[in-house]
Amino acid sequence: MKKGIMYILIVLLLFSYKTIEGYEYHKEVTIIEQLLNERITIMNDFLYNGKDLKDLEEKLNKIEAGDQLENDLDILSKVIDNPTDFELSKNVKVEKINKLDKTEDGIDINADLNWLIEGYDGEYNLIKNYNIKCLECNNIIYLSMLKYVENE
Repeated sequence: MKKGIMYILIVLLLFSYKTIEGYEYHKEVTIIEQLLNERITIMNDFLYNGKDLKDLEEKLNKIEAGDQLENDLDILSKVIDNPTDFELSKNVKVEKINKLDKTEDGIDINADLNWLIEGYDGEYNLIKNYNIKCLECNNIIYLSMLKYVENE
């Protein structure tokens, strides 16, 4: 009888470990999704509701830092002089975190992101792998790098 209970407890422990594993990076997933979705909102507002660079910079400064901020401002400022059609990013979710390293000033992450895109033929999802860096400064977390990783 005792052996039977022990086997049941071991099996339950193994199943619960797999379930807990999915919640391992819950805080980081929430932070990344909030930053990226706020970025989408800011960029869409700039692209589709008026191209005010000063307002764009002010808003992006609240969520981005370093190279990411400079790259986004550079790219979006070029849109003013060279308008083009863009597929609309509507939302992004973290599909899977492949690697996460905490650093002294933030976190480095490799994750699969699931983008909801509105294209010419309707909405579709696109899952791509990215290297992401977030910096923490004065208890505020900023997106400092979002780099697409091409399949090798």
